Amino acid sequence: MYDSDGMDCQGYREVLSARLDGEAADDERAMAEDHLAGCASCRAFTDGADRLGRLARVGPAEPVPDLTDRVLAALGVAVPAPAPPPAAVPRLSCLDGGCCGGSAAPAPVGAATSACGCASTCGCGCQQGAPCRCAVRAA
Repeated sequence: MYDSDGMDCQGYREVLSARLDGEAADDERAMAEDHLAGCASCRAFTDGADRLGRLARVGPAEPVPDLTDRVLAALGVAVPAPAPPPAAVPRLSCLDGGCCGGSAAPAPVGAATSACGCASTCGCGCQQGAPCRCAVRAA
């Protein structure tokens, strides 16, 4: 929709955005203010752009010290020891000592195997419908 100045809402929104950035000329700013008085859609746009601008100006929080141990000690709660980092899980097949611990021998010819190629004695869980944890895959 165009007004008597021949500008549509998109044109006003560009001026309103420039106004929020402090870049609009005085005459543009006055026309945009007049338009805002009668256009709820552009008022909503301006409110949202203003909120976004304020959020963008907020910097990251300053780092704060970790007070967990001091608070727990003040409450008389024993501070737990940190958990050890998880061990890396090697990607071995059943035959290389993977999920079966090396106890699975190659499946004899004609023996039952799962779709991934694991022997029926494999303990990786694929026989029960779980994803195979081995690196063995059917060719």
